Amino acid sequence: MIALAGIIALALAGCGSEEVDSESSGETKEEITVAVVQDYPPFEYKVDEELTGFDVELVEAVAEKADLSVNWKIMKFDGIIPALQANQVDAAVSAIGIREDRLEVVNFSDPYFESGLSLIALKDSEIEGEADLEGKTIVAKQGTSSLKLANELAEKYNGEVTKLQDDATMYMELENGNADVVINDYPSVAYKINQDGEDSQLRIVGDMYPSEDYGIAISKGSEGLVEKLNTGLGELKDSGEFDEIYSKYFSEE
Repeated sequence: MIALAGIIALALAGCGSEEVDSESSGETKEEITVAVVQDYPPFEYKVDEELTGFDVELVEAVAEKADLSVNWKIMKFDGIIPALQANQVDAAVSAIGIREDRLEVVNFSDPYFESGLSLIALKDSEIEGEADLEGKTIVAKQGTSSLKLANELAEKYNGEVTKLQDDATMYMELENGNADVVINDYPSVAYKINQDGEDSQLRIVGDMYPSEDYGIAISKGSEGLVEKLNTGLGELKDSGEFDEIYSKYFSEE
């Protein structure tokens, strides 16, 4: 009976921990669950079923500085804020703009990326600028700043808005002739056009619209985590490692 009690005690001691062993010293790291989408290059995407991208590399590097371990949870973009509110995840990163309405329900880290929004049309489209949107159909992603701009432009130019869940479907809607323009984050569409090269059917129309800076979203009540991530982000910038990661995805050369 004594031996059995000892076995049970050891088994229980190995259950219910939210910490993971550190490979280097046997110490434990706090594990955080971070929500992310998987189809928004260059910020987050999969290569051979492995999650990668600017946001992914950045958060993992920040976590390393903060002595944290990251458990990724893939989901749709419009489910991220509700998941944070329900404490189903600890944090989230997916080119999430720091907006006043979001600040009411979640916390944010310090900004890490300055972005903007662009109109995207087909190469052979007659649309050359915002003034050509009269009566047109505009596509944007559900739950994003792009959708807010799409609604504003549709109201201004008597257009219609189609709300979709992911980038691939949005561009397909445009290429199939079911929409006239897409609104999306400039860095993402610029990356796509560059990667598609001569095969790209898309072009950016007019000037970039200003948008919110991106930050790591964090559940309310987790001020300690906010501080840890901000400290890690600051160390990453001071060391020059942030610039190395940035240049890997957004080099202008």
